[in-house]
Amino acid sequence: MAFLFVPLSRFFSSEKFSLSFSFVLVLFTLSCTTTQIQFPLKASASFPLGSQLSVEQNKEKLRLLHSKTGREFISFSLSEPFLQAAEGNANVKYRMATFSFKENISRFCSDQFIEESRVEKGNFIQKGKLKGSDCNTDYTFTIIPVSEKEIKFSVVFSDNRLNRVWFKYDSDSKEKFYGFGEQFSNNEFKGKKPFLFTEEQGVGRGDQPITFGANLLAGAGGNEYSTYAPIPHYISSENRSVFIDNSGYSEFDLTSNNSVTINFWDTQLDGGFKGNIWIGSHPKELVEAYTKKTGRFSPLPDWSYGTWLGVQGGSLKVSAIVEQAKTAGNPVTALWIQDWCGRRVTNFGDQLKWRWYADETLYPDFKKFVKEMNSKNVHVLGYINSFLGDTDPKKPGGDDFTNPMLTEAKNKGYLVKNSKGEDYLIQTVGFPAYLIDLTNPAAVKWTKEIIKKNMIEAGLSGWMADFGEWLPYDAVLHSGVDAKVYHNRYPVDWARINKEAIKEAGKEGKIVFFTRAGYSYSNAYSTLFWEGDQLVSWGTHDGLPSSILGLTSSGISGYALNHSDIGGYTTISNPLRNYHRPKELLLRWAELVFRTHEGNRPLKNWQVYQYTTEKGISSLSDEETVSIFAKIGQLHFALKGYLKLLEEEAFKTGLPVVRHNFLVEPKDAVLIEQKYQFFLGDDLLVVPVTSSGATKVKAYLPAGEWQHIWTNEVFSGGSFVETESPLGKPTAFIRLGGKNEKVLRDGLSGLRK
Repeated sequence: MAFLFVPLSRFFSSEKFSLSFSFVLVLFTLSCTTTQIQFPLKASASFPLGSQLSVEQNKEKLRLLHSKTGREFISFSLSEPFLQAAEGNANVKYRMATFSFKENISRFCSDQFIEESRVEKGNFIQKGKLKGSDCNTDYTFTIIPVSEKEIKFSVVFSDNRLNRVWFKYDSDSKEKFYGFGEQFSNNEFKGKKPFLFTEEQGVGRGDQPITFGANLLAGAGGNEYSTYAPIPHYISSENRSVFIDNSGYSEFDLTSNNSVTINFWDTQLDGGFKGNIWIGSHPKELVEAYTKKTGRFSPLPDWSYGTWLGVQGGSLKVSAIVEQAKTAGNPVTALWIQDWCGRRVTNFGDQLKWRWYADETLYPDFKKFVKEMNSKNVHVLGYINSFLGDTDPKKPGGDDFTNPMLTEAKNKGYLVKNSKGEDYLIQTVGFPAYLIDLTNPAAVKWTKEIIKKNMIEAGLSGWMADFGEWLPYDAVLHSGVDAKVYHNRYPVDWARINKEAIKEAGKEGKIVFFTRAGYSYSNAYSTLFWEGDQLVSWGTHDGLPSSILGLTSSGISGYALNHSDIGGYTTISNPLRNYHRPKELLLRWAELVFRTHEGNRPLKNWQVYQYTTEKGISSLSDEETVSIFAKIGQLHFALKGYLKLLEEEAFKTGLPVVRHNFLVEPKDAVLIEQKYQFFLGDDLLVVPVTSSGATKVKAYLPAGEWQHIWTNEVFSGGSFVETESPLGKPTAFIRLGGKNEKVLRDGLSGLRK
């Protein structure tokens, strides 16, 4: 009888680990004298999973196949372990929602022993052991067929103290990887090692010198993988989609030419390591399959397709700016006033009073103000987050800020606790604050009542539902769930609570809230995403170009409706270098998306409006800016018919409005490399200006015929073309013969003058 002995050596390398391992070969022998393990197993075996799938095993590979076509879902090399486990205790540093992890491994099960493989109730089940120094656990690896193109899988250990798992499967040197949620630095991930954990994206994220300065002062520079909205989901060039349905910290090692290694933490708190794999004939099919499981966005209300004007400063100022924009011909349909709850000036700049009711000083008779704006066909949006602000004891001259909501939440036990059972005080950028515990049903009900009474009943048509990524790693929660796995779920629940409040108020489909932090299943709850706080710069990691990658990458992982702040947000005044928004950057950014933001230092940034206060303080702007911005607004509004069709498609299929080149033309390798080009739907190819001073763009056009939206010139695909791109006239091409060619032509016809 043949035996398979598989004490399989460790398959990853990382500077975080200081362990040494011996190399052990896979041994086949007619008799087994080792005392470590021995078991009978056929060298080759086939395990049918219904009529369409089968698991094939030989001495080299374990493969899951589509029986009829031979298409491979996934395969595992048996020359090394595809499963490993460890007990770890990370040293986690937390500052301003920037997290750093230093791993400490106390036990490591480096060797895998396969003991039994069988089919039970149509599922493939493999049992075995993982062993190492002072480490020994049984494991069960299960594959559950869902359809001919989908499987579920899980890995469970008998030793619940093992809180690290490594899962390795075969790949090849040509396989490319796309997705991983909202990613700002990478168009594709082959050769990369992204980690996934929702946090502040950082200031600079690698763009210098700002990243160095942010790290030096606050450890908040970020890096190429830091993001508000990561998702453990990706699609590969092999038309394979992988989703890991766990919520702890994770790393995906895509640096090997022949394998992918997934490392997840704290899966024992999630009921084991688990996920889904889909195969398809096209990436769109895989997005549809993934979003069928995790959720899809609903179409936005009809009023949402015009210009969203983001201004603040009180009813007199914002009313004047709305009128100015409308007079210039700008189709303003929404006024976003984040300071509806009050303005709070800090060292960081203009911030808000984190107490969620109207500030009658800035906006006297707030309900009347909202009704007046509505009468002008302008919908009013506000702001909320899941913090409650506190008085700042460090403010020079004292702080007169008070917050009755915080007092109530403390008295009722609605706040996140620390390890001592005290309300967890968190130092935010401008002042101390406390997080509402979203695992506490009473706190959730209280929060929803605030939204319904203070926001919806006041007449707001939407709001920014900010933050969600700040839950401390060591927080103690009402439900008893460990913050290690709830941290990534917190923003998902934050979106869910907002959506439930709207539903309970009977306003579904009429109100829009937009979130920045997210994780798996956020797309089931949020009505709209936005990309958070980009730097007011041209930087590739944190400026205008990064916002394009955030849109295209997130769309692959279910964020079908997404946008960014026009011109960026984070504004820095520094003796070495200022990061203040110039006119050109503002207008080039406006060519891409359509909600403005003044930034955290409005008077340092170029604005889309002209305004002078009673004290003679003027915004940075000019008449040309107001005029060009109005024309860009008209362009955006002209796409309303097309955008509505795309949102209906997103609702039905999960396909994003802004599309990565890989989603539309997956076989065009040259196009896929043009990481700052993108598609709006399938039939409009956009080629933005992403560097200062540029007045031309070089576009690559895929196969077919393409018509320039401004000149009407027709180009043949499969080549590069260079075109003029003056301010206010972004370069874009209509696909001739496309499904929605006529809709685009009809919408844009009046602009070609």
